[in-house]
Amino acid sequence: MALKRSSPGRPHKGDRHVLTARVPVSVAEKVFLVAEHEGTSASQFLADLIQEKLSTIDISLFEGPEELPISKAS
Repeated sequence: MALKRSSPGRPHKGDRHVLTARVPVSVAEKVFLVAEHEGTSASQFLADLIQEKLSTIDISLFEGPEELPISKAS
């Protein structure tokens, strides 16, 4: 007889990449406390913070200038 799950588990959040950061213990403790208070995991809390910060940055400013068409210059 197969076991029946009571719930299907957590919903899939799409492709993810693991990032590691070393932060002071006091910062980590605050992250865990705030995440727990908000009812989320520390990982999701940090992912949301990163996404919020990155949404304010225009990454097109980091792209280099277009390559000059040297072969067409002559």
